[in-house]
Parts: sequence; C-alpha cells; structure tokens
Amino acid sequence: MVCGCQQQLQQPPKFQQQHSKQGIAVLKTMGRKNPDTLHLLAESMKIAYADRAEYLGDPDFVSVPVKALTSKNYGRWRRSQIQSQAKPSREVKAVDAQTLSRLVSESPETTHLTVVDTERNVVSLTFTVNGGFGAGAVAAGTGILLNNEMDDFAVAPGVPNLFGLVGGDANAIASGKTPLSSMTPVIVTENGKFRLAVGSPGGSTIITTVLQILLNVLVYDMNVGEAVSAPRIHHQWLPDRLMLERGGFDGATLDQLRRRGHQIQQRESWGNANAIVVTPDDWLEGAADPRSEGVARGF
Repeated sequence: MVCGCQQQLQQPPKFQQQHSKQGIAVLKTMGRKNPDTLHLLAESMKIAYADRAEYLGDPDFVSVPVKALTSKNYGRWRRSQIQSQAKPSREVKAVDAQTLSRLVSESPETTHLTVVDTERNVVSLTFTVNGGFGAGAVAAGTGILLNNEMDDFAVAPGVPNLFGLVGGDANAIASGKTPLSSMTPVIVTENGKFRLAVGSPGGSTIITTVLQILLNVLVYDMNVGEAVSAPRIHHQWLPDRLMLERGGFDGATLDQLRRRGHQIQQRESWGNANAIVVTPDDWLEGAADPRSEGVARGF
C-alpha cells in the first residue's frame, strides 16, 4: 500500500490546428515552462472558469450540460479562439446555450489523501471545512467542527466568494442543494488499469493544480516527485490575473507573458498535492507536496 526553449509567439499557437494527440505532442515538444505552453494553459483556464461560473451547480437542481461541455467538438471550437495575445477576462464569456447545443455530438482548510493497495484498489479523497475553523461551530457533544460550504454557493451573480470565484444562477442558494466545489480528486486508468491518482487542497486553485500535475506525468514524463514539486500557474477568469509561483519562472518568461497581455501576479506557493503513479516497470511511486505538510509512505 502506498498512502525548455523560449521563443516569442508571432502567430496563433500551432496547437489550434492539431488533433488532440498531436496537440499533446506539441505541448511536450515546447516544454512545460515555455511561454507558449503557459499562455495556452492560462487562456484555457479562463475559458473553463467562465463556463464554470455560468453552468455548474447541483445537478439535482439545475441541468448541467456535462456532455456538451466535455465534447471534442466544443473543445476544438474553444481551442480555435485562443490567439497569440491574452484576451482580457471581460471579453471571455461562457458559451451560450444555443452554440453549445450545436457543437455537441451525441488549504489548511482542505485535506487530500491518496491510497493504493496491493491489488491496485484506489482511493483519491478530498474533504474540507472550506475556511479557517469552518463555520466556527462544533456539533454538540462530538468535537466535530462544522464546515462553511455555504460560501461555495453564489450569493448573487458576479459576487465573489472566499476564494474570489464568481458564479451565476446555476449555483444559487436553495434548500437541499449541494454547493459547487473546486475539489478535484482524480483517478486515471490506461487500458483498463490504474495509472495515476492525484488531488490537492487549495480552494479555487485545486482544479489547475491537479491539471498541471496530470500534464507533468502524462505529457512531460516527469516522475511523481518532480510532477508534484514543479512550479505552477493559475488563472480563474476573474479576477483577470495570471498567478505564477514566485521564483518558479525566469524573468524572460514573465516578460513574454506580459507582452501577450497577461496581468502577472507572483505569489508564494499554493496547494498541498499528493499523488501515486504506476512507473514504467509497474511499481507504485508516491509523492507529497514539498510546499506543505504530508508524506508518502509504503507498507
């Protein structure tokens, strides 16, 4: 059990015109710290968070167009909109329902653990009280602190929550409704067999943290320790700023991103990811984020 090169982008990214497998090859060739790669990731993040704010909510109360939003046609259409310059967040809009229907074809407050046993049964679990001391209340006679997941609802359209995320009517407060969360525990299989499990705390940064670790392992062939430790970026549509981990990217890369129109904010590290992967020789390899508490152990 186991608990690149830098070049200025003159034309729209070649990734636009590639099939998905070819696109992965392009990302791998460019390298994870190439400004072209970081630009593509940041612009993709803006689009994803704009759609998130518009469409995602408790599926018991709203119809979430999961199939449409995850369709290859929609992905290709969105990819074609990414240009060589950063698009201001005020110009990035959630896709309208009519277009979407045409495209579809049939933190210290959060904890994550990943466990794989000898038979390759896998648990990827993220759980949270959401904010410091949660709701500030304890269930009588239990000592259990109650969470403040109510903050994950959209109080009103366009009003940010504790993590700066905005939402719309799909995630409005209603009795019996589950609030939208950024928690993203992931299990990846390949040819029907376990390949990778990962997750992290971090509020709104969880989604992009997990994304980059997946890319690091599956695209850039990093070992799990390198993948979890590598410097990160984050863009969540609003506020319109691209966060980069301080000290993780050189000055030339930052300058090229600024020239593309990105509003750069450097900040100290975030997230506390942990992951387990299957190595090429079929061993289990685990890693905990060096940014915070946590450890990988085998038994």
